[in-house]
Amino acid sequence: MLLKGARVQGLGAGQILFLQDEPADALFVVLDGWIKLYRTAPSGIEAMIGTMRDGQSFGDAAALCGQPWPVSAEAISPARLLRLDAGRVRRLLQSDPVLATSMLASAFLRLQQLVAHIEELKTCTSVQRAAEFLLDLAAECENDGPVVLPYNKALIAGRLGMKPETLSRAFARLRDHGVQIEATMVHIKNVAHLRNLVAEGLA
Repeated sequence: MLLKGARVQGLGAGQILFLQDEPADALFVVLDGWIKLYRTAPSGIEAMIGTMRDGQSFGDAAALCGQPWPVSAEAISPARLLRLDAGRVRRLLQSDPVLATSMLASAFLRLQQLVAHIEELKTCTSVQRAAEFLLDLAAECENDGPVVLPYNKALIAGRLGMKPETLSRAFARLRDHGVQIEATMVHIKNVAHLRNLVAEGLA
C-alpha cells in the first residue's frame, strides 16, 4: 500500500531535487548515490546539514506536517530516489498505527543522530571529527581494505563544520595516528587507536 503510486526519480551529479522554503509534497528514499542537504543563509553562505546515502530516507517531517522544505537537496553523485507522495502517506498514517509508529521511530533516530553530531561539533577537535568521519566510513566496509572517500573534500569539510584548509590540516595530523590518505583512498593502520582518539573528545 505504501509504495502504490511511488516512482523512481533519477538525478545527475549537481542536480537540485528541491530548494529550501519550497512546498514539501513528497518524501524520499535513496536507492543509490549521495544527496546533500543544506541551508542557505540570507548572506548567501551555504551551511551543510548532512548527506544521505543508499537506504536512507529524508523529507518525511516537512512533507507529513505540511511545512515547506527547511533545507535544499542536491545530488552530489548520480543518484536514484524513490519518491513517495506526501498526501498519500499522510492518509495511510491516519489508518495504520503500525506505519505511523515506524515513521515516528525513524524520525526519532534521525533526531538522536543530529544531537550526536552537534555534540561532536561542540566537543571534538577538527582532528577528532575527521577521525570519526573516517571511522564511520570504515564501519560500512565489508573488509579491512582501504576506505574510499565518498565525495570531495570540500563537502567533507562542510559536513564536519570546518573549512577545507582546516580539513587538510586535520588529515595531515592523522598521519601521526596511522592514517594515510592518497587522493580518495584512505588506509587506516589501527582502527582501535583511532577510536581512542575520538573517545578523548567525547569523554
